[in-house]
Amino acid sequence: MAVNLLGNSDADARVILNVGGTRFETLKSTLKKLPATRLSKLSEQLSYYDPILNEYFFDRHPGVFSQILNYYRTGKLHYPTNVCGPLFEDELSYWSLQREDVEPCYSLELDTVRSSKQEVLKKFGWDDNYEYAQGRLPKYKKMMMIIWQIFEEPRSSTVAKVVTVISIFFILVSILSFVLQTLSMFRITEIDFVNVYVNKTTTDRTPTLNRQQVHPTFDIVEWI
Repeated sequence: MAVNLLGNSDADARVILNVGGTRFETLKSTLKKLPATRLSKLSEQLSYYDPILNEYFFDRHPGVFSQILNYYRTGKLHYPTNVCGPLFEDELSYWSLQREDVEPCYSLELDTVRSSKQEVLKKFGWDDNYEYAQGRLPKYKKMMMIIWQIFEEPRSSTVAKVVTVISIFFILVSILSFVLQTLSMFRITEIDFVNVYVNKTTTDRTPTLNRQQVHPTFDIVEWI
């Protein structure tokens, strides 16, 4: 049984949307909540409608689209933190949505991402971000930005999060090592021997406490 689509169906008709290989199903009335957007203007005459599968196909980011479709349902648009800001803004533009539609708390986060981008551009002497906006940065510049974001922007990507966790781990290990070095059980006592003359012909080696040294293991930890 075919599913009715937007072109000639009632408000309760179902609509199937295939976004990047992930299928979403909603109602025509849901998509009509936001007029003047791409999804509110769907019709069977459009090129991305598949009459055989009876669905609309969009080669876009399915993760971002789940938030966009939820915006039609709830009236609240949230910024998915697992994608970068520019990608999210590109998706908003494609679906005919405005950046101002994002919830205030997430809008502030987008501002932070944008400010971070401007900071990177200035840090490397790229004050004119026209090349960046047009996606024309040379490969070496893109690589420099990626490396900088990995170490300076922990939430910019999964790799950055992993690097941050590893950095925190080694910081904690360093602190723990510093504390343990103060405990006598983790220190090595160096003992020197001195010759003591018992008589004119006999001497005896007598141990004398010299000082305590840090266990060599801690030196290895600090070196790492």
